[in-house]
Amino acid sequence: MKTLKDIKQDMSELYEALKAGHVDIKVAGELANISGKFLKAEQLEFAKEVFRGRQVRTGILINPDA
Repeated sequence: MKTLKDIKQDMSELYEALKAGHVDIKVAGELANISGKFLKAEQLEFAKEVFRGRQVRTGILINPDA
């Protein structure tokens, strides 16, 4: 499972490739959209666990090395 740090790195690399003209803008937009959906799904799962009073999994989105 990717961490927030991994996703930020991927998006930075995608942005640089887009600036350099190596990636089509439509493809870059779709990849950014998919990343946003992934993050939103994890956010909702986190909120659900907090609401239910369960122990929250912090390791998925937060990298302890960051």
